[in-house]
Amino acid sequence: MRRRLGPVFSLRMFPYRAALVCATDPVSSKAVLTDQDRFVGGDAASFLAPAVGAGSLICTPPPRHLRNRKLLLPPFHGKRIARWSERIETSVETELPELLGEGGGPVRPWAQRLTIEVILRVVFGVSDPVRLAVFTATLNEFVGMGNLTVLSLPKPLQRDLGRYSPGGRFVRLRAAVHALLLAEISARRADPGAEDVLSLLLEARDEHGVGLTDEEVRDELAGLVMAGYETTATTIAWVIHFLAHNPVARDALIDDLDAGSDTLLKATITEALRLRPAVYSSIRTAARDTELGGRPVPKDAFVASLFSVTHLDPELWPDPGSFHPQRHLDTTAQPYSLTPFGGGVRRCIGTAMAQLEIETVLRKVLRVAVPEPVGPLEGARLMSVTIVPAKGGRVRMRRRAPVRPRAHQGEL
Repeated sequence: MRRRLGPVFSLRMFPYRAALVCATDPVSSKAVLTDQDRFVGGDAASFLAPAVGAGSLICTPPPRHLRNRKLLLPPFHGKRIARWSERIETSVETELPELLGEGGGPVRPWAQRLTIEVILRVVFGVSDPVRLAVFTATLNEFVGMGNLTVLSLPKPLQRDLGRYSPGGRFVRLRAAVHALLLAEISARRADPGAEDVLSLLLEARDEHGVGLTDEEVRDELAGLVMAGYETTATTIAWVIHFLAHNPVARDALIDDLDAGSDTLLKATITEALRLRPAVYSSIRTAARDTELGGRPVPKDAFVASLFSVTHLDPELWPDPGSFHPQRHLDTTAQPYSLTPFGGGVRRCIGTAMAQLEIETVLRKVLRVAVPEPVGPLEGARLMSVTIVPAKGGRVRMRRRAPVRPRAHQGEL
């Protein structure tokens, strides 16, 4: 459609029942993501409110969004999350033996188990094995049931029509998740002082000295799980799968990591996010009659920055379908030509934490094993709003010889 109609066009996209105006070039995408006077966030994602809660940043419109975002920013500051890298490393070490099993298989299920444990340890501060198991089972069942599919059904079918109906199962699993979250919030209020995201959220105050209510914290936590669980796991799976099918890039990365550098690691992750951004678009609502890329946009129309298409524009990215991490070295991408985490004031608040987690996982994995292909390179499949490997990102992990630690500068 971009080739036929130009960089701005309209189409009908599930689950939106009205036409959606799509921007696929950097200039128009920047307008969608940053021009808050014309394009407002929150309303377009409101259909997700039953799953993540109306109080989640994902669904809140301005000005409440900006107030809540300011309260949530401190826990996700780069310097603060760096303190949590040890917890992430512990989780990776716990789950690593399963990835290194004989025969190979899909990476994504393994990455899902890992990322949910990281969320529970870092965001919720849960360390007790029994509570970890209960949280993991409940969240996995709720997220894995396909919330978007249920919320896209006709309204009558979303109702609770019994335990075996989609709506009934959704309501019961959501209630179980909410009960766990509220119990954790209550326990933390009674015993403050822990070093995790939940504790910091409970301590946060706005300029009027007002904090978040239990329900607001619950919704924000639910939103963090929904936004950070599947997306991070999927990106880890794509990176490892791409490396297995690109041995030159894989071996160059391993050599660079062994040399103590993370330059090529960051470029490799960026390239995977260009080719397969975990979420394919960011959607806003037109606040008034306006235009985009020379095309009229009526008030209340849904407008999307369709960056999954922008990332494959051959004018921006030569040979766009190839996996080539070196393209991100010693160069700066054109603004809004590469936006896997969105942009503007609604850019993903957990970006720094996701980057830290992905980098930590890959360092640990590639230090002990080399991913090799199992079958052909997998195509992309849409699951909810996430672009996943069609068969889970199948690889075989070949164990490496132990890597000799490098001496620090100045040591003999």
